[in-house]
Amino acid sequence: MEGQELLIPCSSCGGKRRNHQVLKEYIKKWGNEDIQGESVYQICKCAGCDDIRFRIESSNSDDVDYRTGEPEIFENVYPEAIESSRASIDTFDLPDSIARIYKETVIAFNAGALILAGGGLRATVEALCQDKNVQGGNLQRKIDNLASQGFLAAPQAALLHEERYLGNAALHEIVAPSKLDVQDGFDIIDTLLTTIYILPDKAERLRQKRTRQAAP
Repeated sequence: MEGQELLIPCSSCGGKRRNHQVLKEYIKKWGNEDIQGESVYQICKCAGCDDIRFRIESSNSDDVDYRTGEPEIFENVYPEAIESSRASIDTFDLPDSIARIYKETVIAFNAGALILAGGGLRATVEALCQDKNVQGGNLQRKIDNLASQGFLAAPQAALLHEERYLGNAALHEIVAPSKLDVQDGFDIIDTLLTTIYILPDKAERLRQKRTRQAAP
């Protein structure tokens, strides 16, 4: 039913089941004197990452659960989600350019494409520098300028340089990083994106709420 929420796998949230809102639904009933069935086609939106996916739910009178006597329900979700330990952070407060690259990097990692994931983490850092209008002849200088302009503390910049080394090896030397290396890279990126974008927005929403409540 349109508007309802379903738990379905999300490839951008680590392949685990997440709440999705049904945006559009079409139901097709079919059958003859021997067998009847129903197919439900749904366009769904993830409540966590806002990604859109397509779900098909089907059942027929021949496939019955012997325990309940009810038709078995078969589910297919596209794009197909492969469960992984890596879930996307909430990208609602991120700029669109950063959120898009970041989510595609999560998908690459969950699909086992470690070279692409390593390069995607580097591209996410590049997108962060571009969003903050930080200049520099190369990524190393841009990261240093992120710190000098107050967007990062020096220890955070040092962590980001480690991420840069990982991305350079993946893109320039075509060396596949280990899964643990990419996971460590995600930990660094997740923390920095949360610090730079997500927490300030949360603090601003709290400040606005407090101001409204204090108003006469």
